[in-house]
Amino acid sequence: MLGYLLRTVPVAVRARVRQDGRLISRLRRRVALQHVDLNLHMNQAAYAEVMELGRTDWLLRSGAWSRWRAAGSYPVVAEQRIIYRRELKPLEAYVLDTRAVALYGRFLVFDHYMLVGNQVHTHNQIKLIFVGSDKVVGADAVSVLCRGLVTEPLQIEDWRVIS
Repeated sequence: MLGYLLRTVPVAVRARVRQDGRLISRLRRRVALQHVDLNLHMNQAAYAEVMELGRTDWLLRSGAWSRWRAAGSYPVVAEQRIIYRRELKPLEAYVLDTRAVALYGRFLVFDHYMLVGNQVHTHNQIKLIFVGSDKVVGADAVSVLCRGLVTEPLQIEDWRVIS
């Protein structure tokens, strides 16, 4: 729990200060030494941890968190799929691009990309489901909760950003 707070609080404070309604979060990061495994690259378990920081930044900066809490709902990760394309080495700089890209029924879909220059090193797609009043929120209510929060996906071709 302490590690989670030490990672998340600085991101949350910066996001609150810069709450600007942006629908795309872009965090500049470096591979932390505690995330490096015996193969001297970022450990696969660390990717989801880092991508949660992107969602935290997005939730606060976009104003979605305040909206959802006011409605008595909160998001929960229902599904996650990570594609590891290229390794990230110790202390390597990268950009974490996070955005909500679609609504599928009760699911809000996020894309996370770890980018070095215009090269995609990792893609993570996450589906969030919403819980409120001890039950899963229905598709119609999710549509209202997420109105105006979905943006265009990052344009990728051959594992490179083209837009």
